[in-house]
Amino acid sequence: MARHNEFGKWGEDIAAGYLTEHGFEILKRNWRSSHKEIDIVAQKDEVLHFVEVKTRHGEEWLAEAAIDARKRALMWKCMMAWKYEHPSLMPVRYSAIAVVVHDPDEAPEIRWHENVWELR
Repeated sequence: MARHNEFGKWGEDIAAGYLTEHGFEILKRNWRSSHKEIDIVAQKDEVLHFVEVKTRHGEEWLAEAAIDARKRALMWKCMMAWKYEHPSLMPVRYSAIAVVVHDPDEAPEIRWHENVWELR
């Protein structure tokens, strides 16, 4: 596995831990449907969250900026595929977590966004 992939997996582990600590149930990680993938599918308070994780070393720009219109469209398509395979009337949120390492000797900064459409 490439270092980039290892770093991304590490960020997803941090994000999953954050969600669990905040009362979310992790339903699936790295769920795939054909060429689409969602990093984390989680549930809290009868709401289904499709979570994109962005992990960065420092920031020249916000990690969340990588969740552009194309990525949001893929998240929506992934949600549709998930709902087809796992029928549910639960409302859906498209969420994001940025995991940013500013100093390797300190805990990463974690930023939770419950609605990626507010990141524009």
